[in-house]
Amino acid sequence: MVEPILITFIALIVLSLAAPFFSDKKILNYCASAIYAIILIYVTYMVYNGAGLGYFKGITPTTLSYTVLTVSLIAGALTSLSFSKLGKKAGIAVSLTSSGILANFILSSTINPFYIIAAWGLLSISSYGIAALPKDKISLGNSLKYAFMGGLAFQVLLLSFVLYYAFIGSVIKLPIVIGAALLVTAIGFKIGIVPFHMWLPDVYGTSDPVAVSVLSSLMKLGPIALLVNLFVQGVVSITGVEMKALLAFLMILAVLTMTWGNVTAAVQKDVQKMLAYSSISHIGFMLMAVSVIIASYMYDVSASLAYIALIIYLFSYSISKAGAFSYMKGFDNRGYDSIKGAGRTYGSVSGMFSVSLLNLLGLPPLLGFWAKLFVFMSAANPRITPFFVGYVPWYAIVGIVNSVISAFYYVKVLQSLYAESKTKATFEGLKLTIIISSAILIIGGIVLPFLFI
Repeated sequence: MVEPILITFIALIVLSLAAPFFSDKKILNYCASAIYAIILIYVTYMVYNGAGLGYFKGITPTTLSYTVLTVSLIAGALTSLSFSKLGKKAGIAVSLTSSGILANFILSSTINPFYIIAAWGLLSISSYGIAALPKDKISLGNSLKYAFMGGLAFQVLLLSFVLYYAFIGSVIKLPIVIGAALLVTAIGFKIGIVPFHMWLPDVYGTSDPVAVSVLSSLMKLGPIALLVNLFVQGVVSITGVEMKALLAFLMILAVLTMTWGNVTAAVQKDVQKMLAYSSISHIGFMLMAVSVIIASYMYDVSASLAYIALIIYLFSYSISKAGAFSYMKGFDNRGYDSIKGAGRTYGSVSGMFSVSLLNLLGLPPLLGFWAKLFVFMSAANPRITPFFVGYVPWYAIVGIVNSVISAFYYVKVLQSLYAESKTKATFEGLKLTIIISSAILIIGGIVLPFLFI
């Protein structure tokens, strides 16, 4: 398995170094997208060739790392199609995106602290660079805020490793527990878990939508997989009451994140801001899947369904956000009034945007429906007692209630889209990203679940 990964690393590094020197930025976008697609096809063939459908029923941490690489390449291929909207900065955007893909795969594939620190830094630089790329006042301010919070997260990450490795093998477990909690906190800052999400609404809600499409669809994947691997593969080597306390910590964060994200999204008057807060809520759903995976190992039950839920959710979320934020780039103003009637004036592209919204809502038979269904099914396992109060699966019910709440603001956008009104928008250079992402969600919703059922 080393050969395809080595070739992938080389291809991404070469693309990162060469992209800024392309003179024709439109051709560069298509070339970058094609290169990501070729790498994706090659890796898929080498990893999954001859595996058969049964391969996906025995999910392992290794499968999760290849999933992160696969989803990162798809998200990179989709978002790079819109980089022409960044003008002369398209080459730098391709370079930063390629670096982010590389960092994602390293983070999802290792539990070595030195590799983690190196990949974390690479992902951070790529993220801050993407956020600042438009170079307007808002983007630069948001990038600075993002970098400040990222620097704090990095310090917390280092402290968590120090506490763990200083007391490894010791009978004193408290420093290791604190280290594990700090690890969750550091990753929480990175991906926007409540209450460590302070940077995300401004960065996602007011920055250039093309830059945000990369940040939201691609830059969170590696840290989420890292959180799973560090707990599952034994780096956080605690058991008993201490581990139950950490599981409770994760569950509380998951509930807070999905609830706060949904409630705040529902009161927004700007569609891009709504999408920013909805990103927080979806992190809550993914954190629910992560907590189920960890709990499955604690209570000696199969974690396959929870892994499947997380994998499909990563795929569904990334593709949806790539298309949704790209659509918002077509408008100068992004309030609900600004998009009124867009569904009537720009029927095809708005219809594809509607698919992304309905996928985020979890409407069958789209991919997002299967993602949420598998998360709730895995959280309703009666053998994992913390998820139940008596015979009531409270953890799954909280997720279902939050999913119902999200219908309010997604339907509100659809009402504005198809209202009796006229609006002006420009989707040149954006249509491919929006249409292809929606097509993937439809086809994936029909085909992909059969790989796991």
